[in-house]
Amino acid sequence: MPRQTEDQNVLEFARKWEPYGGADASEILLCFGLDVDSFKARLHRTLTRQTVPDLDPDLRWRLLRYAATR
Repeated sequence: MPRQTEDQNVLEFARKWEPYGGADASEILLCFGLDVDSFKARLHRTLTRQTVPDLDPDLRWRLLRYAATR
């Protein structure tokens, strides 16, 4: 089974937490060792530098909007 990249992990985490308005700071720190702003910056880079073929366009837009709120 192929190992997920860190970008894929960030995206999957954001997908999971999107319906709840995003994860809280402690969950992000525990999973990624990042503060919220750093996580959002990483998510934004992931969404803008590569295409994610199985990502619904509406979900992509919501995640980009979430990532922009710092």
